[in-house]
Amino acid sequence: MLRDSYKDLKYFEESITKRENLIEKNINQVKNGQVAEERIKQVKEFRIGLYKNNLTARYSAGITLGSKKALMSDYINAVELMDETWTPKVWNMKHPVRKKEVITLNQYTFSGFLDFSKMLSLGILLDVPKEYVLKLVKFIDGDEVKDFFLEFLISYLIPTREEIIEESYAEFFHVNERYGILKEIITEQDKIIAQEKLKIFLNKLWYPSFKGTPLYNQHNNPHNTYVGYWCFQAAAITKIMQLDDSSYRNNKYYPKDLV
Repeated sequence: MLRDSYKDLKYFEESITKRENLIEKNINQVKNGQVAEERIKQVKEFRIGLYKNNLTARYSAGITLGSKKALMSDYINAVELMDETWTPKVWNMKHPVRKKEVITLNQYTFSGFLDFSKMLSLGILLDVPKEYVLKLVKFIDGDEVKDFFLEFLISYLIPTREEIIEESYAEFFHVNERYGILKEIITEQDKIIAQEKLKIFLNKLWYPSFKGTPLYNQHNNPHNTYVGYWCFQAAAITKIMQLDDSSYRNNKYYPKDLV
């Protein structure tokens, strides 16, 4: 059964097939020596994006295309390629301090935060073998990023991980401004209050948080880049905190089948 409310099954079938064909072409080009040595990393990074997009698109498409086995395969393929191509602090925020001088901050860009929180959440929800999810932790530690929400997800995977005292933000740049409520929820001792706040977040704050980014209104993109607006982070919070999701279970951004 189709899970997404913005596009039909035909759209997802066609877009998934198109990415699968691009992935196969990408693999063969590298394998057959058709890619210049200096471009191999870039070509593999493009493939990572295809795997990640198909992962979300398969979930949107529903049961047949979005089976756990298919989602797991895309996840593992993406993470293994990330491990091959990773360069420290690529996703970190670059900040100009004076003319012609830019420093790298120990915090992710908006898209970087969304991507890492999404991938960690999916790793938890899909019960991906820990060895793959822990590669993400290695990247985050290598980037020297300290974020309370990312640490909340990581500590579920590594219960003995040392708790951070403060975040590494110099400036927020759309992370805590838009997702600070998630950090309130994960420290809330009263589950009723946590559930109510998560309901508010899904109903009123999740999709609007994309304003000013390419994600906003993406379902109308003429290039068919839309894969879904799912808040896998909310589902991970629900699973970890063992919340009762009955008040927000039918929210169109909540991936209830993964909880």
